[in-house]
Amino acid sequence: MRPRSSAEGSGPENQRASDVVSQNPTSNDDSRLIGVLKRVIALRQAGDVQGSLALIDRSLADGMSSHYLLDNRARALAQLKRENEAIQIWEVLSKCSDLELQEKSKRFIFQQKCRSVVQRVMHLSRLGDAREALAVLDRAQAEGIENDMLLDNRARIFVQLNRHIEAISVWRGLSQSDPKKYNAILITQLVGALQSICRSQGWTAQCFAQDLETLDALERGVLKECELLRGRGYAQLLIKLVDKALESGFESPWFILAKSNALIEIKKFVDAQDLLNHFKESVQDQHALVAMEQMLDTLSGDVEVELLLRTLGALKAKGDLDAAQNLLVQALLQNHSCVVYEEALQELLVERGEKNPELQAFELFLGEAERIRTAVSISSQ
Repeated sequence: MRPRSSAEGSGPENQRASDVVSQNPTSNDDSRLIGVLKRVIALRQAGDVQGSLALIDRSLADGMSSHYLLDNRARALAQLKRENEAIQIWEVLSKCSDLELQEKSKRFIFQQKCRSVVQRVMHLSRLGDAREALAVLDRAQAEGIENDMLLDNRARIFVQLNRHIEAISVWRGLSQSDPKKYNAILITQLVGALQSICRSQGWTAQCFAQDLETLDALERGVLKECELLRGRGYAQLLIKLVDKALESGFESPWFILAKSNALIEIKKFVDAQDLLNHFKESVQDQHALVAMEQMLDTLSGDVEVELLLRTLGALKAKGDLDAAQNLLVQALLQNHSCVVYEEALQELLVERGEKNPELQAFELFLGEAERIRTAVSISSQ
């Protein structure tokens, strides 16, 4: 994607005669000045910029003096791509006593600096030097030179550098102020990024495409794709797709719920709980919030099991099999119907050389239960 040149704003060449001929003549000199200015503007607007500049220079050489004449000289120079000379004139005019001309001069200086940056960026882009183009934009930004056109070109350079998420972030910001102008390119980039995730996993997206006209429609399409992936058992791809959607600026809490469901499918209960807890405080959609709370309640038992198994793994990794065995026995006493704990204890007993792990696990459970009953009975006497 190539940077594009600026045509936005009302550049110096587009100002009407009334912008610069705003005084009633009070003398012959004033009448002569206004006549010259009208001819200068007419020549420039007719496309004879060189003739307009020549008339200004002759008038100045004849002793005619006017800020408006200098302003028109700067405009002609700008049209002739002699931007530095134009800026020098506007720098002087930005300090003149005419407040309106001051502000126009400052605006024209800014516009010319922006155009100069855009032209440099486009030149570097055509040469294939996107990194230097970005450096030019960074330096301009540091100097306070930035507008929508420069931001748009920044996004295009990001695309050339395969930094698509940063490009999308820039275009998201631009689309908020001018959706008609930037939504189409934003949707194209979003669809491309999301479809790329699907293709990388051998999946063709079925619920969203380039022809969607609004961001809301795209969001609904991606959520529908998530439902489809969940139904087909593609939990890992669903997680990747949601991550890319969130990274790209989508904020629907239903993406969080979709990812949480996928994490539960692959038995990452703690990750699902952490994800829900991280986002639920910022959720405004009451239906989504209720769904999150219900999911957290349902998760509590599975989270407890996963955390214990993590601790078990750490103990076994250290070789502390006695502590690992005691952990599982205590867990079974707390939740004697948990098949996961029972199977983990039997597996551990096999590792410790037991020939009949099922019976040994039962005896360990009964022994510990009896020890606890005895201890409670003694303490109550």
